[in-house]
Amino acid sequence: MNAQHIMTPALLVDLDSMESNLKQMAGFFTNKTCGLRPHFKNHKVPELAWKQLRAGSIGITCATLREAEILVHHGITNILIANEIAGDLKAEFLADLSKRATVVVAVDSASGVRDLARAQRNRKSKIEVVVDLDIGLHRCGVQPYDEAIQLTRLAVGEGLKFSGIMGYDGNFQVVPPSPERDELVRQGSKALVETAALIEAEGIPVSIVSTGGTGTYSVSGDYPGITDIQAGSYLLMDTMYVQRGSSFIRSLTILATVISMRGKTHAVIDCGLKAMSGERGWPAVKDLHGVRVVELHAEHGILEIQTGAEAELVVGQKIELWVQYGDATLNLHSTLYGVRNGHLEEVFQIEH
Repeated sequence: MNAQHIMTPALLVDLDSMESNLKQMAGFFTNKTCGLRPHFKNHKVPELAWKQLRAGSIGITCATLREAEILVHHGITNILIANEIAGDLKAEFLADLSKRATVVVAVDSASGVRDLARAQRNRKSKIEVVVDLDIGLHRCGVQPYDEAIQLTRLAVGEGLKFSGIMGYDGNFQVVPPSPERDELVRQGSKALVETAALIEAEGIPVSIVSTGGTGTYSVSGDYPGITDIQAGSYLLMDTMYVQRGSSFIRSLTILATVISMRGKTHAVIDCGLKAMSGERGWPAVKDLHGVRVVELHAEHGILEIQTGAEAELVVGQKIELWVQYGDATLNLHSTLYGVRNGHLEEVFQIEH
């Protein structure tokens, strides 16, 4: 089937580009002591998670209990929830899920630890945790060293299975690589590794020291003592990362149809904010120089055709737009169409 026959708006992935990204990232971790634990939240496609595992990933990272549930349902049994959960309802859900798979969850508070320990007792299961460290993002996490050690002691004392520590350097993911940035990334990894050593000095084994992402994997993934990297965006790759220096290839586009024209300078497509995120910049039009998105409404995209542009659009014509922000755009779709050389080859279901 020709991809032009897909009903619009539709989310497309170029399979050649995606497979190149998969191979490039897997190649980096070949023969390294550090492994890749890719982030499911970027694509939410179980088939793609399995592709990542078959390419050598040591497990899958996710952000929510719902994502962990989806992964377990699809047979994936080594999962890190790189996020805190709170309250008895979620804690008991996790306790039940932990009977079916290895699901490790992040903690950064005494109350969170106690919620999990209580759920573990109530459900007669075993919950695994990593202590979350704030290494610069200032979102979740305790401070490295003393605070992390204290929370580790509490987790062990409450009977939870302590697996290790993590710290997300999200503040550096979208910063272009430079010697200065890379040194700051190494400082975050250093804090994690040193904290792990102090915990082990207390006789508590540390099997996980997890950090990093698509923007920093090559730095933190080479730091001695880091066990795994939580990269996600690399597989499908959006424009935002490419604009900030990523070596991976953009693979995500939105297929849209021109539904209205005003003269030769104003076009409207059947694709707006309900089909693609604009919160981190407008999407760019693919292969049509001189045509740009100037507005996004709920169901409409407004295009400006500049004077002297090579393109001349007509009503009914289909065009593609590069996805600017992958995570938020994928979240708007239930289907991802895998295209190779202009033909539909695979259809992936996006789970919510």
